[in-house]
Amino acid sequence: MPSANVPWAPILTRFKTLMPGQLGVPGTDNTTGLRIGTNGVIFYVDPNAAGVSDQRDGTDPEGPLATVTKALTLCRAYQNDTIIVAPSSYWTYADTSVGRATPVREEVIVSTPGVRIVGLMPSASLGVPWLVTQNGGVAITVNAASVLIEGFNFWEDTYTTPIAIDAYWSGVTSYGDNVTIRNNFFGDGLDHGIRLDFSYNTYIHDNTFQEIDTAAILSLDVAGDPDYCMIYGNRFNDNTAAIVLEDVSHCMIYNNMIMGDGTGTNNFVDLTGGSDNFVGGNYLGCTIAQYDTTCSDATSGAWVGNHATNGLITAPPT
Repeated sequence: MPSANVPWAPILTRFKTLMPGQLGVPGTDNTTGLRIGTNGVIFYVDPNAAGVSDQRDGTDPEGPLATVTKALTLCRAYQNDTIIVAPSSYWTYADTSVGRATPVREEVIVSTPGVRIVGLMPSASLGVPWLVTQNGGVAITVNAASVLIEGFNFWEDTYTTPIAIDAYWSGVTSYGDNVTIRNNFFGDGLDHGIRLDFSYNTYIHDNTFQEIDTAAILSLDVAGDPDYCMIYGNRFNDNTAAIVLEDVSHCMIYNNMIMGDGTGTNNFVDLTGGSDNFVGGNYLGCTIAQYDTTCSDATSGAWVGNHATNGLITAPPT
């Protein structure tokens, strides 16, 4: 399961008996305690915690914040700050009667570079549930470089055409470059999984995309192409389209498993208009004959050693 791969080390636990906070002020140990580096601070978010509030500093796991939105306002650029989000039972096939049924239902904008946002769910799970707040809403918009997102279950049961993650350039001070998106689940009601726009060096790996209505990974191509992407080790299951990155260059797409409509058009890997890309070692749920239609195109780069249901593919798609 995706979130089972989220690394988490006990060094991030602090000793409150040795490093107490200010008397009468919950969660004030932002300058003490064990850290992940010389500067990095851990901010805890748990909307299901008793008495949870955003009127605290969020560094005490026993006094967490209510929202990721608040935690992001406390993060600092390139200091290894990490936001840890607690699990909930709010999933379409889970028993919410056990409690902790309030999910993360937010639409946040990450404008601070060098931040890590982690859903901390038990092993062998899809991740911490995250939903949007409106039709066409975007759960996480990344406008900053070097952001890491992992351990979440992005889905939707209320609103239409939701998007899980957008990473894009929006001006000379807002860059969505160098983003890593890993160990997440995308599906069940989403219109798009990940949308990229002029966001270079995006790493998308070890995620599951399931039954996305429009496209699991899409290039918006408004400000520019998301070149130099690395997309590997992902699982695509019955999405309307898996990887649609038209006009991109210098991307590597490898070791993915793509299952879907073998009779579809450009619905597995579509690199139309691209150049100098590498597509190799992928397992595709179509025949060799269907591959020329589900994937495009021959001039986009090197297509090496991909596998169809009836054998090894030895040529690029037309």
